[in-house]
Parts: sequence; C-alpha cells; structure tokens
Amino acid sequence: KELQKIVQEELPKNYGAIVRTSAENKDIEFIKRDIKSLVKLWELIQENFTNIKKEKNIEPTLIYENEGIIGKLLTDLIDQNLERIVTNDIEIHEKISNILEQSGANNIKLELRKQANILDLYDLQSQIEKAKSRKIWLRCGGFITIDKTEALTAIDVNSGKYIGGKDLEQTVYRVNREATIEIAKQLRLRDIGGIIIIDYIDMEKDETKNKILEELNECLKKDRSKNQIIGFTPLDLLEM
Repeated sequence: KELQKIVQEELPKNYGAIVRTSAENKDIEFIKRDIKSLVKLWELIQENFTNIKKEKNIEPTLIYENEGIIGKLLTDLIDQNLERIVTNDIEIHEKISNILEQSGANNIKLELRKQANILDLYDLQSQIEKAKSRKIWLRCGGFITIDKTEALTAIDVNSGKYIGGKDLEQTVYRVNREATIEIAKQLRLRDIGGIIIIDYIDMEKDETKNKILEELNECLKKDRSKNQIIGFTPLDLLEM
C-alpha cells in the first residue's frame, strides 16, 4: 500500500506503472527518481514519434532502442549498492553514461580504461575457469567439490592439505567457514538453483554449526536469487 501511494503520487495523470519486487524497502527518493526518468524516456519516445509523423513519406523507422544486455544488467544492478563501473570501450562507456544519467544514478563512478584488458584487470579469467571446475581449492588448503545431478546439487567439503592446530573443532570450523564463503560465491557464479545438499566436515558442537549457518545466511544476502536454508539433517548434511 505504501509503494502504491508513493507511485500514484508521482505519476502524471493517465499514466500507469509496474512496480518490481526489488522496490521493496528501497529509499523513497530513489523510487521517485526512477519514475521521473521513465516518464522522461516515454516523453522522448513520443517526441520522436511526433517528429517522424510530420514527415511526408513515412517509412518503418526506429524511434527507440533499449541498451540490450548493458541496459538489462544496469537495471538489475543499479539498486544493488553498485559503486563503480569500469569499461575499455568508448561506445559502451557512452551508453552506460546515458543510462546512469537517465536513471539519476549520479553516485556511481564510471571509468574508461582504453588500453586495459578487463579480464586481466580483475583476474576474471581465472574466476571463469574456477566456475567450470568440479574441484575448487580454498586458501587454507582445503577444497570443495560440486556435483550436479538431475535431482539436486551435492557439495562436499574436504580438509585437503590443511592440518590446523591442536583444537580439532577450531580446525574444522576454519575449513567449513572458508568453504561456506566460497560455496555462496559459486552458487551465484554458476546460477545453481533447486535442492542443494552441503556435506560439511563433521562438527561436534551445535555452537559451531550455528556459526556456519549464520555465515551462510550472511553470504547469501549478496545473492539476488531467493534462497531458503532448511538446516542440518540428522546425518549432518546441510539442506537448502
């Protein structure tokens, strides 16, 4: 009701709007800016159409073109606390600049690095390769394996090369914690959905298990896909 009230107050007469679920809990000023930019865009389309109509020989003519994959990405990402965009292409730089201006997202920094290889700049190639691999090593020396089947995705956590200290529970917690951070990241990168079973290294204490659940919940906040953690089964498998 609150969203409807805000949108109705901002919309010109005889206009309608579709409010996406991502508008929930968003800053009111951000929503108002978004409405204004859409109204402005629609007015521009109408203006282009009117100008074309004035011409005597009307032929099929492009009056508006969205920004394709770039526009779609920015629509999804602008409200995700996006701080900076880096590109090495002048044409794409201009497109992004126009989209940011239209949406009123002036707080996002836009950088053009003509000679830069973007894949090398942020080590993206190795991350892409990692996203294709079944086995992913963790910094501590442990690793996870990801196996997709028809019914579910099974993720196994292994201590690998990690020996740890004298406290076994603490050693297990460290590997499981690093694995949790990597698992959340891989779920986003690989766009894994459906039933997911995680076989962590066995934890004796409920306190340790709760810490891992809290960590997983926190890491999954970055994921735009809806997720539901069921918890540990009697066999100590995490179901989500």
